[in-house]
Amino acid sequence: MKLEIQQLSIARNEHRILSDLSFSVDAGACVVIQGKNGAGKSSLLAAIMGLEGVDVLSGEILFDHKSYRSYKTHELARSGIFLAHQEPPAIDGLSLSFMARAALEAMCGVTDVPEAQRRIREAAEALCLPEGFVQKALNSEMSGGEKKRAEAFQMLVVRPKIALLDEIDSGVDVPTQSIILRAIEQLRLSGTGFVVVTHSETFVEALKPTKIITL
Repeated sequence: MKLEIQQLSIARNEHRILSDLSFSVDAGACVVIQGKNGAGKSSLLAAIMGLEGVDVLSGEILFDHKSYRSYKTHELARSGIFLAHQEPPAIDGLSLSFMARAALEAMCGVTDVPEAQRRIREAAEALCLPEGFVQKALNSEMSGGEKKRAEAFQMLVVRPKIALLDEIDSGVDVPTQSIILRAIEQLRLSGTGFVVVTHSETFVEALKPTKIITL
């Protein structure tokens, strides 16, 4: 899947925060988005994902030449678009493993239990998650760093076509950053395109992006 942003201008609360932004993401590519707080980085990812609260003033967002206006947010997810939140919402009573199985069925059509278990196990092993981690309540029983690992875990499970990562490296230690970087590289090699928001120059250098955009 190819993502194209064409002369995009967006607003929040009737306040313009981005103007005439253009870039594209091909399969296996990685575009890094940098900028000061409030520059519109998270709002850009929200606009691509079709989330409420962000208004597209002009321009276009295309997925394989098809306008975002043709999709609702859940349809984008089913088409292979994944968003890792900067502040993932906590859901009491819902385990990470249950969420992963539900995502596999909804986004990937995986209903076979052994296949779902295999993909969950492989993702947990790739991220070096401790035993029992996937049974934790989604984000409500997790530290800040654990939440980022949980987001990376879900990404590896569903293997998206386009992954939007909002500061997935923040709040995690260096070894965990290295693990997340390996997961990103694994998915890039299989064709996933990335849009990564980060403040870390070290993380950018390790990503080896195809393009860097400063807002």
